[in-house]
Amino acid sequence: MCSQGTTAQEIVENQHAEFEQRFNEMRKKKHLVDCAFRVEEDIYHCHKLILSAASPVFETMFYGALAEMKTVQIADIKSSVFERMLDYIYVGNIDFDGIQNIEELLELYYCAEKYMIDSLHEKCVNYFGKNIKPNNVLKILDIAYRMNLDDIIYSCMCVLKHFFSSGMSLCNIILERSHHLSKSCVDLILEDNFEVKDNIICMIRAWCITECEQNRLEINSDSMKTVLQDIELPDTLKDTIAECSFTNFTPIAGDNAGWIPVERIHYKAVRPLIIGDEMDFEANISTNRFIVIKSLNLNSRLLPQLKVSDVRQETYTEKLTVEISSKHSNDRKKIYHKEHVICDVAFNDRLQLGLSEQIVFFPDVVYFIRIKWDADSLGYEYPRSILSAYGKCI
Repeated sequence: MCSQGTTAQEIVENQHAEFEQRFNEMRKKKHLVDCAFRVEEDIYHCHKLILSAASPVFETMFYGALAEMKTVQIADIKSSVFERMLDYIYVGNIDFDGIQNIEELLELYYCAEKYMIDSLHEKCVNYFGKNIKPNNVLKILDIAYRMNLDDIIYSCMCVLKHFFSSGMSLCNIILERSHHLSKSCVDLILEDNFEVKDNIICMIRAWCITECEQNRLEINSDSMKTVLQDIELPDTLKDTIAECSFTNFTPIAGDNAGWIPVERIHYKAVRPLIIGDEMDFEANISTNRFIVIKSLNLNSRLLPQLKVSDVRQETYTEKLTVEISSKHSNDRKKIYHKEHVICDVAFNDRLQLGLSEQIVFFPDVVYFIRIKWDADSLGYEYPRSILSAYGKCI
């Protein structure tokens, strides 16, 4: 008889879970154990029959013609990962969220392949398939490639193809330096992406920067050409990657769409920026494509309150400094720094500040634009506003 609200299937499942937990308790208490493994500095005592039921490799190891009679030495797996595999064999489930890092997760997948535990192998592949993201795909691919984990490599390459086709470059992930790609992995990515687009060039350029840092080379075009020597790319593309900079880059696709201005509008009544309370204003920006900046559109001053006796002034002279920098890991690299003086600027209007050289924003890199006003601007007010539109073009 089943109590109300409990099905026969649930009772069976509960009994099954109790048996599994009991087996695991026997292992941990070393009750009736008949085999042992030395992994790093740890010894694990287990039951041959249970391991053999989970893995044909263990079955051969303990019951085959060359059965192991002594403690089995495991040299290619970390102790923590081996214990997770034993927990899975005895209990039948695994807490992926409790795994500390990608390396452990990939090593668990390696265990599943090595000992031919199909159910664990499938769970690992499914977990990777759902959890490969822009911030970890390159690291997973690189480690999996070195460990020859074919299923994971395939999953990563499929995800990368999707990212690249959507215009993503992963520059920021590479420049954060949390993991440095090997040359062989870069070749693998290029081999599977036959059409080299601007975002892939941007990714390779970021990799060249980190490769130069790894080899303690000065970051310049000659060093980049050196690290690109063994990469499977046409020489013309290598030259493009080595020579492109924040002030010199021509997109492969050309510039057929022309210039599209980015406008600013007032969006709500808020306290204006008062020079003196703050002497500068900073904004950060990142894009999913190459953008060439030739000028900045800025708000001009609000018309100051005048006394009856004051003569109304229609224009003024704006003096300010523009600084543009890029973020690499926790460091900032200054790209542009120049003082600008613009005469005959109308109040309550906007002004176009032409840069002395065009600046290229690379995809997926964080940039900071800082405007710093001159002391002559003390006490004046500027309206606050936001970007209201943006151009979609190469």
